Amino acid sequence: MLLGTWASPIVTTLGFLLIRSQLQSDRDSLETQTSWNIYSVSGTILQIFIENPECRPYFYDGVACPGDEPFRSKILAINELICDHMENIILHRRALDDETFHVWELYMQGLYNRSPVMREFLAPENEGYRYSKQMLALLESGARTQGKV
Repeated sequence: MLLGTWASPIVTTLGFLLIRSQLQSDRDSLETQTSWNIYSVSGTILQIFIENPECRPYFYDGVACPGDEPFRSKILAINELICDHMENIILHRRALDDETFHVWELYMQGLYNRSPVMREFLAPENEGYRYSKQMLALLESGARTQGKV
């Protein structure tokens, strides 16, 4: 009888420790999988810039959106792919460790600040209404701190 009194709390504690360890392992796996997915899409975007180097200045060098078609549509399509990717990162923020998310946060804010194409695209009267409030707020907060808005 005395052995059962002592054994039950020990078994319960060991069970909780095992569950905690399994949850941490699952969390680590989720972070790894999310990071791989994010970097995979990023690689696709980089490949687009490698294959179309004339498009890069519209996102990194402050060049305004071109007016001539079909080049304008190409730039806007790349921009939409990047914005969708950024939103995915922001909406899955909890699946990333803090340091990884912070690096992406700085990248996204910097890209937004350097790209008139992206800022115009994400304006509420254009396509901004289709994106999450979290994404728009994060980008705008970076623009305010860097004096772009």
